Amino acid sequence: MFDREIFDQARQEFLSHLLYAKGHSKTTCYAYNSDIGIWADWLQTAGKDWQRARAVDVEQFVAWQLRNRQVSAAIVIRRMSTLSSFYKWALRHEIVERDPVYLAEKPKRPQRLPVWMEKEEQAKLQAALKDRNNLPLNIFGQNPERMTATRRRYEMLFSLLLNAGLRISEAQGLKVADVRLVDGTAKSVRVIGKGDKERRVPLPEAFGQVFGFWIKDQPRGEFVFAKAPGQPPASSQAARAYLREMVRQAGIDKPITPHKLRHTYATNLLNAGAELVDIKALLGHESIATTEIYTNVGQARMEEVVNKL
Repeated sequence: MFDREIFDQARQEFLSHLLYAKGHSKTTCYAYNSDIGIWADWLQTAGKDWQRARAVDVEQFVAWQLRNRQVSAAIVIRRMSTLSSFYKWALRHEIVERDPVYLAEKPKRPQRLPVWMEKEEQAKLQAALKDRNNLPLNIFGQNPERMTATRRRYEMLFSLLLNAGLRISEAQGLKVADVRLVDGTAKSVRVIGKGDKERRVPLPEAFGQVFGFWIKDQPRGEFVFAKAPGQPPASSQAARAYLREMVRQAGIDKPITPHKLRHTYATNLLNAGAELVDIKALLGHESIATTEIYTNVGQARMEEVVNKL
């Protein structure tokens, strides 16, 4: 029988462990909470007990997601990783007697190349961002000066992602004090990434001059991409929506998101001759295995060139 009270208490303690002991972000904890909740709902419907779950139950849960719900293999693999962490924690705390995920057969991760923008597409996006004749109309009579300032803010945000490869959350969390300025030029940014790990990312000279000039009069305690003085930055959802519209106006036929700008930065580094270990450090990847997807990008590009012979 599924004991919901014990389950909810265990889930809450596990999420507290992730947040306070492991240093995971709240966003990551929300994702873990959702994954574990889906597993619990499936178990209850199937009449199974989460504390006595077996490997075959996990495999049935995987099959249900893939076949009945048409969930992608990547999401299913992520949920299995969540359940693995949860049951390992529960086993250590003697809440369960076995880890059902350990022996369960796992779906294969599909080999997908990251989406990035070619140099011509990057130039198109930059041109669209700089064009002040395509500012969106506003039914509430928002003045052009404010709309221009908003465009400039997003121009700087997306340019930073292209020139430093930050995650959108990392960029929006930046404060002016996190930017190292030398004679008015932004030389690097201090980033707090996943797991509260800090890294410094150098900026290209040309972009650093523009970026440094843009923030030179902002107070050091201000968010770099604040919506207005003293305010927080716009949400990640707002940034994605703005980028989506600019990509459309630029005539780029690709599903470009802020994270795809990060992929573009990494691909540019690879094409410039950077070593994987350097790209790993700049992107803040925990494992070199994560960075190795870009070797597939290089291979795919070479095959494309050869096929044109």
